[in-house]
Amino acid sequence: MSEIVEITGLGTEGDGVATNAAGAPIFIPQALPGERWRVEEGYAPEPVELLADRRRPPDPDDEPCGGCVARHMPLAMYQEWKREFLVRALRQQNISADIQPLITVSEHTRRRATFNTRRIRGEMRIGYHGRRSHDLVAAEDCPVLDKRIVELLPALAQLASVVAGQEEETRLAITLTDTGADVDLEGNERSLRAAARAKIGEITGAARMARVSVGGVPVIERQAPVLHFAGKAVTPPPGAFLQAVPEAEQAMIDLVTAALGKAKQVGDLFCGLGTLTLPIAQKARVTAFDADRNAIAALNEAQRKNQGLKPFTAKPRDLFRDALSPMEMKDLDAVVLDPPRAGAKAQCERLAQSKVKRVVMVSCNPATLARDLRILIDGGYRLDAITPIDQFLYSPHLEAVAVLTR
Repeated sequence: MSEIVEITGLGTEGDGVATNAAGAPIFIPQALPGERWRVEEGYAPEPVELLADRRRPPDPDDEPCGGCVARHMPLAMYQEWKREFLVRALRQQNISADIQPLITVSEHTRRRATFNTRRIRGEMRIGYHGRRSHDLVAAEDCPVLDKRIVELLPALAQLASVVAGQEEETRLAITLTDTGADVDLEGNERSLRAAARAKIGEITGAARMARVSVGGVPVIERQAPVLHFAGKAVTPPPGAFLQAVPEAEQAMIDLVTAALGKAKQVGDLFCGLGTLTLPIAQKARVTAFDADRNAIAALNEAQRKNQGLKPFTAKPRDLFRDALSPMEMKDLDAVVLDPPRAGAKAQCERLAQSKVKRVVMVSCNPATLARDLRILIDGGYRLDAITPIDQFLYSPHLEAVAVLTR
């Protein structure tokens, strides 16, 4: 039997939340608080009464990928939904904070993406996995991708077909650099025959890509891929981590450098290619660490090639297993951390024991950020500011920059 339910909230995956007659919660994709929907077991929910200001009507034939779940939300509701990820995480750690306004980015600005490819009826298709499925969803209409990536999708599918050989599926990553696209496909570079290499070269040249690698090993490099951080050039190794959206990256750089103030000695932990190292090194001496040896090598090469930087040290080190000790940080005025989603628990425990006066944390996971902030606050730090950044539009992911002092 069908019943009509009222949507009373939003779930963390963007679904509308309601309660049925039995008192059980139900989650309805594309539904919004204030709307009424008809639900019946075995059938797709149907809208009965919709908000007038929703940005997109419900579409049962819509094939969203696993990323965009919130394109239908009115702007104010969407921004509050995003902000709530941070609010909830801080509340769970009993942290009160004056959260700054959400920094947003524009559509069609994502310069980095990972695609799945699949051979369907003899043709290699490219796209994303569907939401909660392995169905392949086309990426041509993706609202967040830089349109230059969209234009390259046919060429990427051709590359995948060559590299995959008889395999039905593979994956590839693409990054738009300042000198052209940098592509890295799954596979074994050593297994490529001469004809395959020639075809890769032909596709790369026609599409004017900078570099194509297989399994992290360059196969064709028409010109070195180059990125710029605060005007300083870096050539990334294949598959290197990079902030997905330049606008978000610049917001992080601005927030971090402003928070450092007049610090003269700065530690940059989980530094990667030097997204923050190079801007900071224009005013302060930096000691940088990251577990990715190839990224560290690229950062050291950038130091040799760029002018206008104070001398800095960049070394490979796994900070999860070997966090910097308080003694190693005794000469630092400030420490910047930009860890992966797992956060920096071990390093924050060491920081809490140190005498470092200022800590700036960049995070892509509100839950682990809040956990790490709790460690630092319990160690004597004060949370001065925290700013959410909506780098991944329409997704349940949120970045943030937090500033602490003691």
